[in-house]
Amino acid sequence: MKKILTLTLAALLVLMTLTACGGKKETSDDSKKNDSVTESTQKPEEKTYDFDTAEFSLLNEGVLTVGCEIGYPPFEQYASDGKTPVGFDIDMANEIADRLGLKVEFINTKFDTIFEGLGKNYDVVISGITINKERAEKMILSEPYIDNYQAIVVKADSKLTAKSLNDINGHSIAFQKGTTTDEIIAELTKTGTVKCTSAANEKILTCFQQLSQGEVEMVVCDSTVASVQLAKDPGKYKIIFQDEENPEQFGIAIPKTNTKLADAINTLIKDLKEEGFFEELNKDWFGK
Repeated sequence: MKKILTLTLAALLVLMTLTACGGKKETSDDSKKNDSVTESTQKPEEKTYDFDTAEFSLLNEGVLTVGCEIGYPPFEQYASDGKTPVGFDIDMANEIADRLGLKVEFINTKFDTIFEGLGKNYDVVISGITINKERAEKMILSEPYIDNYQAIVVKADSKLTAKSLNDINGHSIAFQKGTTTDEIIAELTKTGTVKCTSAANEKILTCFQQLSQGEVEMVVCDSTVASVQLAKDPGKYKIIFQDEENPEQFGIAIPKTNTKLADAINTLIKDLKEEGFFEELNKDWFGK
């Protein structure tokens, strides 16, 4: 009886040892798995700043005054109340001002004259500003924060096709004044590359209204803007060309003399990129 009991106890000890070993291994694997999930989903911590806003030469103390054309969705538009600015650029401007320790004020301005008020009516321009050489000679343009392309949009049932911007030749088109689209079309017509009937409007939404009413055959505009119009009315419009060989980038315009503010904004844009801020904005305003 004693011998049988001794064997039973020995077997029980072996079983307990194996069970303990197995449990330890399982816990270790789960721990590693959880650590992996945490590491892959964890975002960089938001940084803290100690900017000296007295060095920014602001028009109004404690306020970042922003010039923008509120009527350029999804970058700038009014909410349903008709008073509150919302959009991709608006969210970015609010975040930048908050990190600078400033309040923010938006000044609605016509785009074709918007740069005339830079440093006079507002501290910066945040309004879907394409970075180019001509503008960089007159103002500081920040680090880019989004990519963009020129696009040709037609009605969804249109039979028109295009392989380049030159294919606006012989057609009636609409575009927004003062934009890079305006500059490109002006160059194409000046050189005789294209001949077309043009409607230059102050608002991009007017261009799409003319297209939907059959007043023009095409709208030439930023792909970022076109994509949102298509998402809003998927059965109304379609893009027949997007110039991906000549990408553009948007930046913030700052007066040449305000280098301290420019440095701070560039620091913030870089940090926001690292933190995934712009990825979230893309989801919010462009969806997938």
